[in-house]
Parts: sequence; C-alpha cells; structure tokens
Amino acid sequence: MALQVMKEGAKYVAIVREAASHYESLWGYNGYEKTLHMDLKTFIRTWNHTEQRFHLNLVSNAFGIKSDRDGFETNEMYAHLTSLNKDFDLVMITERFDESLVLLKHLLCWTTEDVAYVKANIRKDARKTNLSESEKEQLRRMNRLDVLLYNFFKGVFVEKVKAFGEERMKTEVQELQQASARLINDCGAELVSAKARVKEWRVKNDSNICAMISMNGVTIQNRLKERQRLWASSNWTFDLKTWTFK
Repeated sequence: MALQVMKEGAKYVAIVREAASHYESLWGYNGYEKTLHMDLKTFIRTWNHTEQRFHLNLVSNAFGIKSDRDGFETNEMYAHLTSLNKDFDLVMITERFDESLVLLKHLLCWTTEDVAYVKANIRKDARKTNLSESEKEQLRRMNRLDVLLYNFFKGVFVEKVKAFGEERMKTEVQELQQASARLINDCGAELVSAKARVKEWRVKNDSNICAMISMNGVTIQNRLKERQRLWASSNWTFDLKTWTFK
C-alpha cells in the first residue's frame, strides 16, 4: 500500500518497543481488562497458548509476519526479518528514542528543531500494571515473534549508532533535549491530569505546532493522513515548522 502512494525516493521508517513493556502499555491504554473481564496479571497467569491468542504478537503482525502458529521456526523468522531490513531505511527503538530521532534527522536531512518533541499519551498510574520479572518473561514467551523482531532490529540499531559515532550521538542527543525543552517553554506547555486515561498537554501559544501538542493521538493521525493524501497527489512541499503546504 505504501509503495502505491509514496513518491520515488521516499524513506521507510518504523519503530519497535520491548515486547513485555509494549504489551503492558497496550493492555492499559486499550482497556483490555474490560474486554476480557480480568486484569493483566490474571491473563498472564491463566494464559494457554493453545486457546488464547488475544492480540499477541501485534508488532510482528504489523510488519507483515502473520503466522504465530506453534512450531514457527526461529530461522524462518530471521529470514523474514532479513528481508524486512532491506525494505526499511531505519527502524527506531522506543527505549532509545532520542538516539532514534537523531538518526531520523540525518536520514531525512532535517534540523534538530524539526525533531524536537514532547511526550504524549502518558498514562495515569492507575492505568499501569506493575509486573514482576517472571510475569514480564511470561509476556515475552506469549509474544515470542515480537521478541525476535525487537531483538533483531535492536541489533541493527546498535550498529547504526556505532557507525554514526557514539560521542557524536551523545552531543546531538543533548542538542535534541535542549530543543525539546525550548519547544515546551515557547509553547507555554503544561502536562496536566485529565478525565481521560492519559494525561494531556495545555498550551498558551496558539501557533500550529503548539496547538498540535494539545491534540490527542487520533486527531494528529487523521491530520497527518490528510496531509499525506494532499502531498501524494501534488507537487507541494510541507513545512514542518508551520504545518502548512507551500
């Protein structure tokens, strides 16, 4: 689908997260407890791989690896991953987000200000589950394909950072963190608790980029899709600073 709408020379980027952490976050954010009528700890304790496949291995599934059948061979998975690695210019790592953004900046010839950010979709403590190490290990077994995918691309990422230069990376991460702090300050942004399951940003500056900070994920996603549709069907360029086409 992406190949049908993206122009020649487009860069392909994805992001992955450690499997146990990702599933715990999905559980709380999507309200699976209400769907299954049990908390996450109970789900982990009572899971039977022959009966329950509720939203497992979602990341590998999103990458086009559909099979989670019993006996799915590790070497078969690595064949898929090796092929995927040729398709993506960069697979970012959530746990190394700042470093990921630095690599993204250079891949797309952007500036540090272009990748300055604020943390969004921060769940309230009540929506989080404090898991033991054994429970996390069980989650990883339940999401075995996601674990293999994460470890593979984490290894690729480490090599990209080494090639970039670790000292250079430290300097640019610091520059990014300073730019992100300036963004928050310039927008008068404040993280507040809300009635929803995640905290929200309130801003005093009404510029386009500042207004985006206060939007929820669905709204931002819909706006990006609309902008992508317009961009793909035109010769316009998109200004990240103003969120307008030229």
